[in-house]
Amino acid sequence: MLRTMREKTKIIMLVLSVAFVGWLVFDVGMGVTGRSQSRSSRDLGSVNGSTIRYQDWLVTYQQLAEQQRARDPGQTLTREDQKALEDAAFEQLIEEHLLQEQYRKRGVVVTDDEIRNAARQMPPQEIVNDKEFQTGGRFDQQKWERFLSSGQQPAFLIQLEDRYRAELPRLKLLEAVTSDIYAADAKLWTIFRDQHDSVVARVLAIRPDQAVADASVEVTPQEVQTYYDTHTGDFKRPAAAYLSYVGINRSPQPVDSAVAMNRTRALRDSLLKGGDFAAAAKAESADSASARQGGLLPTFGHGQTAPAFEKAAFGQPVGRIGEPVVTPLGIYLIKVEKRSRDSVTARQILIPLERTGARLDTLEARADSLDRLAAEQTDPTVLDSTARKMGLGIQHSGPNYEGNAIVLGRYRIPDVGVWAFEAKVGELSPVIEISGAYYVFRLDSLLPAGIAPLAAIEPRVRAEVVREKKRQAAEAIARDAEHRLDSGQTLDQVAAELRLPVQTLGPFSRTSSVPLLGTATEAVGAAFRLRVGERSHLLAGNQGFFFLEAMRRIRADSAAWEKQKDSERVTVIRAARQVRVQAFVESLRREAKVVDNRAAVLRPTQQQGQ
Repeated sequence: MLRTMREKTKIIMLVLSVAFVGWLVFDVGMGVTGRSQSRSSRDLGSVNGSTIRYQDWLVTYQQLAEQQRARDPGQTLTREDQKALEDAAFEQLIEEHLLQEQYRKRGVVVTDDEIRNAARQMPPQEIVNDKEFQTGGRFDQQKWERFLSSGQQPAFLIQLEDRYRAELPRLKLLEAVTSDIYAADAKLWTIFRDQHDSVVARVLAIRPDQAVADASVEVTPQEVQTYYDTHTGDFKRPAAAYLSYVGINRSPQPVDSAVAMNRTRALRDSLLKGGDFAAAAKAESADSASARQGGLLPTFGHGQTAPAFEKAAFGQPVGRIGEPVVTPLGIYLIKVEKRSRDSVTARQILIPLERTGARLDTLEARADSLDRLAAEQTDPTVLDSTARKMGLGIQHSGPNYEGNAIVLGRYRIPDVGVWAFEAKVGELSPVIEISGAYYVFRLDSLLPAGIAPLAAIEPRVRAEVVREKKRQAAEAIARDAEHRLDSGQTLDQVAAELRLPVQTLGPFSRTSSVPLLGTATEAVGAAFRLRVGERSHLLAGNQGFFFLEAMRRIRADSAAWEKQKDSERVTVIRAARQVRVQAFVESLRREAKVVDNRAAVLRPTQQQGQ
């Protein structure tokens, strides 16, 4: 076993560095290419006067990037992904500095004995799941302790000790922060009752969007101006970029679909003659994740795959290779290994719909021309001249807000959402390649973040004024309904006279998301305070005004609660601790004095790399 462990040391150390903190109960959730080595001498900022070093940030960024790649093997990090990782790495270092500050203030220390005991008694989950430390499919504590005492992997043991030394202070601090949390029986019963008590109610609804016609609402220019002046904070906007672009369509044409179908049928014929499906999947399938497993998919149920794929998987004979299945992703061959009424285990081969042969050569030649003529040019007129030479139309996109991905049709465009706010007006982007097209973008204009002028958002402000006036009119109708009900009329009589809808809702619990009423709103709570047949007073909610009449009440089963309350207590305490920990860390972050120099230190380096 230890010989195998030596062979696997690099892998295990990587696993530990990526996911070690997962074994802690109190996990608070916490390709840089072209970066100059000279950055290592620069500081990225500080936290309460404690320096955030570039090199520390770079190591943290690289660790997060490796985690991302491990989650999505084969996926290239876009500029948006990189920007998100950059921010996450910076925030993680801020948190680490703040926690170190707390350790010093509270005198949190970790002894060698505590590290040894933690290593022995609380092995990382990745170690628990490693077959090398299992016997009969279960973690073997003795194997783990023999490994720890063997001393045959000093580098690994040092890495392990460093991780415990870093994480145990966090655990001790967070245990101290949450030590007073307890869930009493009364609280547990309240939670259970809120989830299992239910009510059925009739609702008379006065909804502004239905009860008040748009044509009945008049809005003056002065009212629009007044609303804008008194709600200025509602109209803050991030920086916005306006772009022009040209694109070369690379979507498959009907002839490509025919070629893919012929290829799929030829492959199916060879498999029906005795070919190995798993071997063919490894060699031919465009789905790299399942191809590595010989086309084997995780067991899936209804609603988890494309409709055509699901219909074939649940319909074709077990052990047989079905007819080709056409989906937007490509053409599938499916072999069902086993199937129940609710689930299927199957293998697949995906033949992509893509251009091939001369059609692919022509496409790539045009993409090369686009790259040569337009990519990364600084003269804005180049986009126009390239469009004329290549017979491409110029399209426009905007406003595109900073921090949001740019979307064209059904495609999310990578990189441009970051590039647009780093480029200068008039500059052209590199060629952006997605599954459906090649693009080059031009930055036409850039609006800074700030308050949008009224002229730019007048329709939006007018709509808000209309919405507010319609709600006022709806409230007047609701007050009229209230007067009629208080005079002795029934819900149905008032509804008929005022032409308002009455509908039945439920059964719903206190924690349900209820149509019209919302989730955990005053109206939902009111329904549980009513006796059967009793009517509520006028209630207000986001969607309008309501009167409720209780029709039926179902009480929670106290005997069922008694049977599960102890396990529920564990769940509630764990959740409460997580909330407390998150609130604790967020409070430290809010009160911290953070200096962020990343724009000055990182961006010039990124531009050199580009």
